[in-house]
Amino acid sequence: MGVERGQMLSHYRILAKLGEGGMGEVYRARDENLDRDVAIKILPSGTLTDDQTRKRFRKEAKTLSQLNHPHIATVHDFATEDGVDFLVMEYVEGMTLAAKLLGGVLPVDDVLCMGSEIADALEDAHERGIVHRDLKPGNIGLTLKGHVKVLDFGLAKVLGPLPDTATTESLTGGLAIAGTLPYMAPEQLRGGTVDHRSDLYALGAVLYEMATGRRAFAHGAAPVLIENILHGVPEAPSRLRPEIPPGLERVILKCLEKVPELRYQTARELLVDLRRMSTPSLSAERTRGPRKRLARPLLATGGLAVLLVGLAAILLSLNVHGWRDRLLGGFREESGAPRVPSAQKTGVASIAVLPFVDMSAEKDQEYFSDGMAEELINGLAQIPGLRVTGRTSAFSFKGKNEDLRVIGQKLNVGAILEGSVRKAGNRVRITAQLVNAADGFHLWSEAYDRTLDDIFAVQEDIARSVTGALRVALAVEPGTGLRSRGGSDNVNAYNAYLQAEYFFKRANWSKGDLEKALGYYEQALALDPGYALAWAGLGLIKSVMAGFGTLPVEEGSRQAREALERALALDANLAEAHGGLATIKMMHDWDWAGMEAEYQRAIDLAPGNANLLGGAATAFGVVGRFEEAVALFRRALEVDPLSAGNWVLLGCTLLNAGRLEEAEAALKKGVELNPGYAGAFSFLGRVYLSEGRPAAALVEVQRETQPVWRLQGLALVHHALGRKKEADAALAELVERFQNDWAVQIAEAYAFRGETDRAFEWLERAFVQHEPGLPWVKTSTSFKSLQSDPRYAAFLERLGLPL
Repeated sequence: MGVERGQMLSHYRILAKLGEGGMGEVYRARDENLDRDVAIKILPSGTLTDDQTRKRFRKEAKTLSQLNHPHIATVHDFATEDGVDFLVMEYVEGMTLAAKLLGGVLPVDDVLCMGSEIADALEDAHERGIVHRDLKPGNIGLTLKGHVKVLDFGLAKVLGPLPDTATTESLTGGLAIAGTLPYMAPEQLRGGTVDHRSDLYALGAVLYEMATGRRAFAHGAAPVLIENILHGVPEAPSRLRPEIPPGLERVILKCLEKVPELRYQTARELLVDLRRMSTPSLSAERTRGPRKRLARPLLATGGLAVLLVGLAAILLSLNVHGWRDRLLGGFREESGAPRVPSAQKTGVASIAVLPFVDMSAEKDQEYFSDGMAEELINGLAQIPGLRVTGRTSAFSFKGKNEDLRVIGQKLNVGAILEGSVRKAGNRVRITAQLVNAADGFHLWSEAYDRTLDDIFAVQEDIARSVTGALRVALAVEPGTGLRSRGGSDNVNAYNAYLQAEYFFKRANWSKGDLEKALGYYEQALALDPGYALAWAGLGLIKSVMAGFGTLPVEEGSRQAREALERALALDANLAEAHGGLATIKMMHDWDWAGMEAEYQRAIDLAPGNANLLGGAATAFGVVGRFEEAVALFRRALEVDPLSAGNWVLLGCTLLNAGRLEEAEAALKKGVELNPGYAGAFSFLGRVYLSEGRPAAALVEVQRETQPVWRLQGLALVHHALGRKKEADAALAELVERFQNDWAVQIAEAYAFRGETDRAFEWLERAFVQHEPGLPWVKTSTSFKSLQSDPRYAAFLERLGLPL
C-alpha cells in the first residue's frame, strides 16, 4: 500500500509520510498543478475491490467534498493511480489532538474553545446529512494557531468495517462495525442505527479526555471496554480534576448518555452550551486581565440572618453568568443514605465567603474576623437553592493576595464575598464587598460603623442596604433582626463563642488549643446558659478530646452526649448537634441505626454542610456501604473541594472498598492540600501495600508526621519487605507508646503479620477500653487475615456489625 518519497500519484508529488491507521496511510504531498501542499490518504489495499465499489466510493467522496467549513479539512479529490486508490485532502499544518493530549490535560478555556469548534463542524456536516462515525483525537487536527480541523469526515461509513490487520483500536473480529472502540456510542457497538447523535457521544468522549487526561472508559481489554461502554457509568470528571466547571461536566456527561434520546439532539444545542460557558471568561481575559483581591474586603456583623436572606435573594434572582452551577446528589432514598436535593431539578447559585481581614491596630481580632466570615458561611448554607463553599476551602485563601477569578475557578463559584473588620474597644467598623468571580466586577460594597452593643440590631440595616443596592425586595419588619439558628443575644457570650470556635478550628488540634476552646465555650455558657450553639460546640469538643485521649473515653463521651442533648433541648433543629450525636452513636455506642437516623436528620437540616456530609460518608464506609459513602464524599467535596480531611477519608474508604487507583488519587490530593494531615501518608502506603509495592509504601510511610500512624506503617511495610528486625522494632515502639489509646492500630499490625491470636488479644483490649477506632474492624484491609477465624464474626456481633 505504501509509496515512496518523490513518487508521483497523478499530479501529486509525495513529500513525507505523516502517519497511518485503519483507514489508510497519510502522506504530505505537493499539488504540482495548483502549487500547494495537500494530504494524501492512501486507502488500504483491497478496500475498493471492483469498479462498482470504486464508483460508489467516488460518489461518496464527492458528497464529502461539499463540506466547506473553517473547522473541517476539505476533501479535494479522489483518484486511482497504478492500482492505488487515494483521497486528496486539505493539509493541516500542526499536530493532531491525540499528540497534544500526550502533554496532559488541557486548560478549561482550551477545552471549551476547541469543543465549540468541533461542535460547529459537526453542526455543518449533520445539516448536510453527513455523519462522521469515527470522531476521536487522532481525527482532529490542530493548526499552528490552535484552531480545530476535523479530519476524515464520513470515511468510516464509506470504507465500511476495518480489516483485522488495521493498526487502530477498532472493534474487529467479525462484527461489521467501523469506528474506534473507546469513542464508539453504545448503539454503534450493538450494530444499531447510527446517526448524528453517535457523533455527539464521540465528542463527549473526546471532551472527557481533553478535560481529565483520561478516557471515559479506560480499560484496555476489548471485552471489558465494550461492557463498560454498554453498561458502565463514567467517573465524574470533577473527581479526576476538581477545577472542571460543573457546567462543562454536565455537558460531557449528557453527551455520554447511553440512550441517544437523552443526549443532545443536535450539535447546535451542544454548541450553544459550550459557547455560553466559554465566551465571558475569554472576553474578560482579553479585555480586563488578571484582577487581584482588593485590600478592603467584605461583609458585616455577627448573626447576619437578614443579610444572608438578602444575599441569597440577590444571587438567586440576578442571572449573572456563571452563578448557575449544579449540585451533586440525588441519592436513592431506598439506599438508606441521607437524602440530598437532586441536581437535575434546578440550577443553583453559588458563593464563597472568604476570611475577613483583621484591620485592627493591634492585629488581635483574628478570631472576630474569622467568626464574621464563618457566621456568613453557616447562615448562607441554610438558604435553599444556594451553594456555599465550605469553610475549609474558603479559608485556604486566608492571607493570600490571589486573583479573584482564579479563586472562583478553584472553588467553582460565581460570586465572592470578602470583608474586613476593624475593632477597637466597643467600636467596630466592618467593610464589605460582593464581587462577580467571572470578571471581577463589583456588585455591591458598603462600610458600617457601630458599637458592639447594637451589633445584632444592625443586621436589619445591613440587609436593607445590600438588597436595596441590588434592587432585591426583602420584607423585614423593624426590630426583627435575626441571628443564626441557636444563637445568643448576649454580645459578650457571642464574643467568647467566636474565640472558642477560632481555637477549635485551627488545623493542628493541639492539646493547648483544645483546652483554650473548651474554656471559651464554658465562658460563653456561663454568660448565656441558653446558648444552643455553644452547647453544641462544647459537646463536639468533648467528643474530640475523648477520641484523642485528652479526656478518658467513657467520661468524655458522657459529657459530650449531655452537652449535645442540652443543645437539642434548646433547639431541636440544630444540625451540628445531630451530627455530633451521630458520631457518638457510631464511635462509642456502636448504635448503627441511631447513627444513621442522626446523620439523616443533620443532613436534612443542613444539606450543604460539608463536615456533616463527610461525617456521614465516613460512617457509611465504616459499615461497608461503600457506594453510598463515596457518593456522600463527592457531595461534600462539591461544597468544600479543598478539604484535605474529606479527600483523605475518601481515600481510606476507597482503599477499604478495593478501589486502589481511586484511593491513591484521593490520598495524593489530600496530602497535596495538607501534608501534615494525620495518617494520610500512612494510608497512601497501605494502598501501595495492597498493590504489592512495599518499596513505594516505605517512601510514603517515612513521610508520615503523626507518630502512631508512622510507627504502625513502618511495622506493616518492613514486614512486607521481609525486614523482621525493623518490623519488630517499630511494633515494639508502637506498643510501648500507644497501648492505652491505640490498641486497634496495634491489633491491625499483628493481623497484618498473620499473628492471629495476638491480634484478637489487642482487639479485646480495645473493646474493654472502648476505643473510637473499633468501628473500622469490619472494613479495614489489615484485618482481612482474620475473616476466616470464627472469633472474627463473634467480635463483629458484639459490636452489632453484620458480616
